Amino acid sequence: MKNLFLLLTAMIIFGGCSYKNESLMLSQYDAQYTGELSKDKKSVFIESIEDMRVDKRSLGYVLEGDKKAHELYSTEDFTKKYKDAFEIALRMAGFENSAQQSGAELVMNINIKKIEFIYNNKNLDKNLKGVIELEVTIKKGTSTITQDFKQAASKWIAPSYSSKDIEPFLNEIFSQSVNSVVTRLTKY
Repeated sequence: MKNLFLLLTAMIIFGGCSYKNESLMLSQYDAQYTGELSKDKKSVFIESIEDMRVDKRSLGYVLEGDKKAHELYSTEDFTKKYKDAFEIALRMAGFENSAQQSGAELVMNINIKKIEFIYNNKNLDKNLKGVIELEVTIKKGTSTITQDFKQAASKWIAPSYSSKDIEPFLNEIFSQSVNSVVTRLTKY
């Protein structure tokens, strides 16, 4: 009985202190656009959004010392999340979402090139770093413009024992990446 009690106590202590790695969820983009507004209400058609990352589930890792201790992952469909977010942000910026390419003044193609978050439990200042890279191609009449957007940030979070602690930062950088593309689009 005494051995059983010691075994249970040890399991609670060691099990409770281990890192809990769960799938990261991305909240819906809700009315977060605060950038510039389109002056002429151009119509925009989102032709495609493609996730170009090799591993679509991977979002980065947790460093313990100098080694990767845990992979950060998500089962979210980032192409769908980006499509929904861009439709909302474009509307908020004064654009009209076009249902067909033929009637649109601007045609967008978006490639998700990189989504990476690194949590380092040994850093005392900025222990969480994140980056999202998008490649956006805009067609306006016969001209085509391709531009890369990189949204990077770092911050300190309280010591983390769960991948869920990273979700607010993921949502923040996701929203910023959408906002920077739409703000740039207002200049075309």
